[in-house]
Amino acid sequence: MPEIKADIVIVGAGIAGLWTFAELRQRGYDVLLLASGGVGGTQTLAAQGIIHSGLKYALTGKVNKLAHSISAMPDVWLDSLRGEGPVDLTAARMAADSQQLLIPGGLVGSMVSGLTKRMLGRDVFEISRGDWPVGLTDTGFNGTAIHMSEPVLDIPSVVRALAGAAPDAVRSVETGNPSTAIGPPVSLLDTTQLDRGILGTPAATINASCFIFTSAEGNHPLARAAKQEGQLKTQHRPLLMGFLKPAPFDLFVHLVGTSEKPIATITTHTMQTGERVWYLGGQVAEREKDADPALVLSAIRKASAKYLPDINLADFEFAVYPVDRVEGKSESKGWMPDTPTIHDAGNALYCWPTKLTFAPLLSRMLLPKLEEKGVRPSNTQNDYSALPAADFALPPWDTVTWQRAGEFPS
Repeated sequence: MPEIKADIVIVGAGIAGLWTFAELRQRGYDVLLLASGGVGGTQTLAAQGIIHSGLKYALTGKVNKLAHSISAMPDVWLDSLRGEGPVDLTAARMAADSQQLLIPGGLVGSMVSGLTKRMLGRDVFEISRGDWPVGLTDTGFNGTAIHMSEPVLDIPSVVRALAGAAPDAVRSVETGNPSTAIGPPVSLLDTTQLDRGILGTPAATINASCFIFTSAEGNHPLARAAKQEGQLKTQHRPLLMGFLKPAPFDLFVHLVGTSEKPIATITTHTMQTGERVWYLGGQVAEREKDADPALVLSAIRKASAKYLPDINLADFEFAVYPVDRVEGKSESKGWMPDTPTIHDAGNALYCWPTKLTFAPLLSRMLLPKLEEKGVRPSNTQNDYSALPAADFALPPWDTVTWQRAGEFPS
């Protein structure tokens, strides 16, 4: 079995692993990225691509540590899209440069709208009806539309751009189906020798100064096998996301209610067939992964009747996609952590970014830890061809099973 050397090995090719890989490569580290399934993972490709700035939390008065932590992130992403950031995302696509908050009329709508107007500024402003985005007037929406300068990225293109930092150093740990990446079975990655700087795969033995694990749920069994689990604590916040097709026009909106979580968040994506899809998250998706899909559609129908009454859902095909968000444990039950989570275990670091938006912050948090461990960039490029090449995972809208929405009971 060949022996491979690297400065750093990253296991997990979702956004956390990919961004860290690209940034460390930029800084001269010889980094090997192991995809525990398809490049892009599951949580990452299931993201709606929104680069949050914390505005939706400020909307309902929840200007907390999370909102402040997120606020600087869009600028880092936008700089990178221009080729001026810590990674090169010039090959990635932006799906939309902004979104709209849709606030219904009536007493509740007026209360929320009044709060929104107190935070109006360069990035947030009310849109006059004559300037509403194409298609919004066709939905029958009757309320206030607020422009919010938070970009939405085409995540498959982001994945490919980040992997392009050093494509020959993105390899596979052979877990089978490339469309899934929940984490490698322990039997395929020998982590029992991490304390000696050795990681075993079916194809090679890998020596590195530091191992960074970003494999979401898969981090736990790997840490356990290496006897590094320690105080590592995570939480699951499941979703059952919804899809509708064919989408008649692009829609990037939050349907605003009275809580910090929108009733629904709708983004638009394009399938490999060229069909346009509406992807729905927010409160309509807040349920167990194995819940009845009819519950999701029922919630979507209710939201649509209130906010988008002229949209006839019977004309659409419908699908659901279960997402198991795994992240560091929050002190507030049911709420996400305020920052990324890093569990430091000697020469291994187990990481969770919390949100797609936080990938640059996680990478920034890792840099001083590498410094503390004496891991320096070697400015070399080792040959990783002994390991199998990794395929790109498919986004969920290209893998779900579709049904006519009209086939579900009202």
